[in-house]
Amino acid sequence: MSLFSKFFIFGFTMFLLSCSSGKTDEFASRSQLKCITRLIEKDDKIGKIRNKQCETLSLSQTILNYTEAMKSISADACPDAFVVAYESHRKAWIDMLPITDQFPAMRGEMHVLFKQLEQSDASVAFKKQLAKIWATWAEVEKFVPKK
Repeated sequence: MSLFSKFFIFGFTMFLLSCSSGKTDEFASRSQLKCITRLIEKDDKIGKIRNKQCETLSLSQTILNYTEAMKSISADACPDAFVVAYESHRKAWIDMLPITDQFPAMRGEMHVLFKQLEQSDASVAFKKQLAKIWATWAEVEKFVPKK
């Protein structure tokens, strides 16, 4: 293969990589995109479990189970910045525990319980921490490839 052909192939490849939009421009490989997609899919599954689990377990135990499951998802092929964002989100959930620990007897679907916590004596702290959870999730979502 001639030197010109090698440069042409390299240049064309770089052009194709630059055509993607958003955060995906920063990804070095398809395996990183697959890793992100796989991790988000797994998080969605464990999130659905989390939402129902607090019907039989305390909210704090449910959050502990969820954050442990988050930690167990392999992110080895994901970009470092994505891993940092996801870990920040996981930590935001853990930081909710001092609030939910105050309500060990609450049971119900998570979103219903959250509405109750918004009306509780801990509402100010709860709303602040919930905003942190949503803000960290927004950072995670910046890495999700657009369909």
